[in-house]
Amino acid sequence: MPRPAIRRRGLVAALACAAMLSACTGNTDDGDTGSGSAAVAADTAQTTAASAVAAAASSSLDATPAGVAARQKAFVGAALESANAYAKTLPGRTAAEKADAELATTGVKVLGVSRSGDKPRQILAQTTLKKTGAAVLVLLVGDGAGDQFKAAAVTPMLPDAKLDALDAPTGGSAAIGDGKGLATSPSDAMNAFAASVKFPDPTPTKVLADDPLSEQLRQSARAQSQALNNQGAFTQEHQPKGVLGGLRLKGGNGAIVFAHLVRNDAIAMRTPVKLTPAKELTLLTGIKQITTEANLTSNEIVAIVIPASGQARIVAASDQLVAGSGR
Repeated sequence: MPRPAIRRRGLVAALACAAMLSACTGNTDDGDTGSGSAAVAADTAQTTAASAVAAAASSSLDATPAGVAARQKAFVGAALESANAYAKTLPGRTAAEKADAELATTGVKVLGVSRSGDKPRQILAQTTLKKTGAAVLVLLVGDGAGDQFKAAAVTPMLPDAKLDALDAPTGGSAAIGDGKGLATSPSDAMNAFAASVKFPDPTPTKVLADDPLSEQLRQSARAQSQALNNQGAFTQEHQPKGVLGGLRLKGGNGAIVFAHLVRNDAIAMRTPVKLTPAKELTLLTGIKQITTEANLTSNEIVAIVIPASGQARIVAASDQLVAGSGR
């Protein structure tokens, strides 16, 4: 299962512990039908969302060949790559570790539905982490003209984050389109985030409000660099890959945008030294020791609320290691 965004300490054993961000609730207002017509009827959207979340939850915990096929039907894009990577690590994970990332399949709530004629068709749903009850946003994207929807993003909400109301599912929410009317474009918001959390030399931004995810990424990068004790160099880069989807908020109050970035963590040792990689890297790649260099590649999926005016803010995020190398 793509995990909550965490303080990643992934290259060295001393940095292997991760602190999970707790999730917070979102909300919507079912009393306003909006000015359009929904791409999917409200009752159909509810049953579709419940079914899609259940499929994502069950397939994420299936390490068998059947699980591969099930995830192909449940996820799409970066979310599929992340789910497959997580599944590869399941045989080495404890029951408690698996429970930490398990999605609840009851109480799924539809927050918004795209409007008729907008492509792709989208359903924004909210579920929770089964263990903690923390809120998780799930962006479902329609597959062609049929009734099948797949998870394009599964993102636990950040502490104290709030999602403003979308138009009611009965009327549908407008598409993001070209971003007209938003305080900043989705691409500019992504670029600002990427620059603000790179290491070394992050670039401060006024485009985004302060948030726990960005601060944890900066703190973690500094900690990993310091742990090398001047024996090597650590770098971290975040590359925006594109917008996965999103919907306009109610009353012209902005939009929620789901974006995909790829993070690369790298170390280069000045002299050979024996380092024990984090458990996840070993489970995914089989690498058991690093002596001179290592690279980790992770998918980052972030949900950004961009208002009509003022600073954008990150409200939900997940990250998942998907590849790594070392020698």
